[in-house]
Amino acid sequence: MACVPHSRVTLAVGRLLMTITMSYGGGKQTVAIVTLILEGKLPKPDFMVIADTGREVQTTWDYLENIVQPAVKQIGLKVEVAGHELAKVDLYRNADLLLPTFTRQNGSVGKMPTLCSNEWKQRVIRRWLRERGVNDTDVWLGISVDEAERMKDSGLNWYRHVYPLIEIAPMNRSACVNQTMRYGWEVPHKSRCFMCPNQSPLAWKELKRRNDGDFEKAIALENEVRQRDQHVYFHPLAIPLEKAVGQSELQKDMFDGCDSGYCFT
Repeated sequence: MACVPHSRVTLAVGRLLMTITMSYGGGKQTVAIVTLILEGKLPKPDFMVIADTGREVQTTWDYLENIVQPAVKQIGLKVEVAGHELAKVDLYRNADLLLPTFTRQNGSVGKMPTLCSNEWKQRVIRRWLRERGVNDTDVWLGISVDEAERMKDSGLNWYRHVYPLIEIAPMNRSACVNQTMRYGWEVPHKSRCFMCPNQSPLAWKELKRRNDGDFEKAIALENEVRQRDQHVYFHPLAIPLEKAVGQSELQKDMFDGCDSGYCFT
């Protein structure tokens, strides 16, 4: 089936108005959205963009390059990369670490807030769109019906969140996996930053088992931030990664990657 054309693109005074932007996160939901676009069950967006945090797991890039890009090229699309240089801050904003690390500073294990997603993803994509003259867009996020509590308004008139897997073609996470498999694609690995403290013990074990260098990068980054604050850790056990991964029992995996491209904010 041919892709449904998106007819709300109007060129006026050199500006793109009323566009559709797909925020590509590389996880199960956004990949399912891609297959629905390719099948013509969702309209063809004007932009597909992924924010490069500089720390995304390698499997996300491999899947994008080897599977998604060749397919969307056939319908005149490309998943563009919004570079990390568009972020105004990196690991720290003033003295505050942006990562949702764990801490034992007060005795029991506590968790810091997630600040990196807003700085590294949401604002980066907005700046990328602004650079291209986009002043009015619906932004598709890969959140499925079983995660409806994560829906929220963008708070911006020109940049409106839309949830196609809830509002247009309702699917839960399992249905997204089935959709991808029916299309003939393998199911993508979990998308996330390699050092993300939001990932579960199971995801940490999987990261180490892959042996592609991402786990070692996470250890190096943890050592770097712990030189500045010895009370912070990436693993929920709140002990250094080198000790934590391999000691913890397999637990229910509550973190399934940055499927929406926006993580958990």
